[in-house]
Amino acid sequence: MLTRAFDIVAALMGLLCLGLILPVVAVLIKLESRGPVFFGCKRVGKGGRLFTMYKFRTMYETPAPVGPSLCPEGDPRVTEMGRWLRRTKVNEFPQFYNLLKGDMTLIGPRPEAPDLAKAYPPEAQAVFAVKPGLIGPNQIAGRNEEEWYPEGADPRQYYLDHILPAKVAEDLDYIKNKSFFGDFHLIVRGIWATVAGAIARRHLADNLTQLVMLGVDVLCCILALTLACWLRFGFYIDLDNLRTYWQLLPLAVVCRLPVFYQFGFYRTLIRYFGLPDIKNVFDGALFGSGLFMLVAYLSGIDITAFGRSICLIDWGLLTVMLIGYRQLAKVVQTRRHGPVPAGNSHRRALIWGANTEGIWCHRFLQEQTAPAYQVVGFIDSDPKKRHRRIDGLKVLGDQHHLEVLTQLYRIQEVFVANGAGTGQLDQVRQMCSRLALTVRRFIPRSVEDLASGGELSRHQEVE
Repeated sequence: MLTRAFDIVAALMGLLCLGLILPVVAVLIKLESRGPVFFGCKRVGKGGRLFTMYKFRTMYETPAPVGPSLCPEGDPRVTEMGRWLRRTKVNEFPQFYNLLKGDMTLIGPRPEAPDLAKAYPPEAQAVFAVKPGLIGPNQIAGRNEEEWYPEGADPRQYYLDHILPAKVAEDLDYIKNKSFFGDFHLIVRGIWATVAGAIARRHLADNLTQLVMLGVDVLCCILALTLACWLRFGFYIDLDNLRTYWQLLPLAVVCRLPVFYQFGFYRTLIRYFGLPDIKNVFDGALFGSGLFMLVAYLSGIDITAFGRSICLIDWGLLTVMLIGYRQLAKVVQTRRHGPVPAGNSHRRALIWGANTEGIWCHRFLQEQTAPAYQVVGFIDSDPKKRHRRIDGLKVLGDQHHLEVLTQLYRIQEVFVANGAGTGQLDQVRQMCSRLALTVRRFIPRSVEDLASGGELSRHQEVE
């Protein structure tokens, strides 16, 4: 009885937090992809009873289930917003509703998917004799379990062979030695693991460039508004206008950064920053500035008295700064790594190789007089390129994700543009043959050939 009362109190507090973040999270989920805000998945509860566990949707909506029930790191089914929700564990907040209903308890073994529960050995069935928990003993050690899967491994088989045995042992030990103070200790450790695990050293290292860009964008927002005020008032601002400036300054940053993120400012690799990305930055700065002015107006700030021209000057300066420093960074990268040559459709295609040859391939297909392809994105084995944008296209995953990508995006054709050797080409052929995909090898003769715009057959070899 005491445990249930504690669960209800925790559930009400959690649902209050959920209500506060729900409008923002729901809008961001719906803006990025079609489908519901919440996702209900079947899980095994106490006594083997199935119940629906709720989460924020983090994957693209598909008519039928695609891929395994497990989700390793880099899974192309996960949306951009979904990766952030998973990283911060915000996607788990709707489970407070399950806690209130009594499907789950606050502390206990994490609920398992039905197909994986069937694979539990007989001695592990005791895990299903208790209610599953919102926080479990394995949630701390396995805070970022999706990162444990090796590249190319079968997620389900790897989970059953390498992850499940340790999880079962941990859960059984918890059930056997359950205590009030032990549960309290798990709550504290679970909260700490959730907060600390959201920012891992490896993720900081992998996204260092994007974090630097984020910091520079904040600086650009501040500098643009400051310079706009100075230009408007002749480098002298009286006390009343200075007060308005300090009111506008935080809004100029807070309103724009979510828009910048939504427009994919931090998913582009600087070396491949091109015309599609310039347009994207222009649109993002325009939309962000519009949102900034709207919020300022709704906040009761008298923009008219302050000078409406400041908003226009601010937007112009910000756009120039955002595009300018990215172009400058691209020049630096080009000098370090060499130049990247410059460069709708019907058949849906992927380009295998997010590199210079891949960009050549993409631009050549775009420049055809009668384009026959809709290039959906790149696949590449370099994990640092995953989810980034190159030449306006997203790197959707690697070759191990090809089957899932084929179903998600209805892929019909694959262009190989990564200088693959004979052995790798044979592997590509076999994989694409099994998926009924046409394979083409893109072989550019020279940059001049691409610029001349010849027939497609001149620059590629059909495999």
